[in-house]
Amino acid sequence: MLLSIQNTHSASSLSHMQRFSICLLALAAWMSSPLTWALDSDRKQPIEITADSVELNEGEGFSTYSGNVLIVQGSMTIEANKVKITFNDDGIETMVATEGNNDGLAYMQQESEPLGDGKGDIMEAWGKSIDYQLNTEFLTLLGSAKLIQKGNLFSGHKILFNMSTENVKAIGSNNKQVKMIFLPNSN
Repeated sequence: MLLSIQNTHSASSLSHMQRFSICLLALAAWMSSPLTWALDSDRKQPIEITADSVELNEGEGFSTYSGNVLIVQGSMTIEANKVKITFNDDGIETMVATEGNNDGLAYMQQESEPLGDGKGDIMEAWGKSIDYQLNTEFLTLLGSAKLIQKGNLFSGHKILFNMSTENVKAIGSNNKQVKMIFLPNSN
């Protein structure tokens, strides 16, 4: 099934049931995906996606959201000009967000489970492209990439972040080095 919704077409041309079905499919795929770095309660929260247009292709296993895209589920937020989500029967496989209103960069924020002090960490990520592999909890930031994780800042052309192991690798471009700022331990 290929379904396109754009500003040039009246949203009322879709029946209420078709719009409801699209939202339910996106919600079911999202909630069945593993997100261990995220708050456990996030997986139980409804997902809200707003955009200027959406294309859902169930047969090919993807949906593309374009124009002022905002995705919110619990503490997780993604802001971009375009987000492509690929999915299969098991749920969402990837989310690729490109460009946005943050100096032309896509943005992602996620809160982790609280530690012994009762506080969770906030991870923030920016890039011209943010590729989130949900099954492996792997984030690839490309182009003017920046990651703030546990208060520490990483920036470079490309950043690879394994969310489950908290391993970060930053790569510079031909003419620009990577930059890291580490906060002193406050213990």
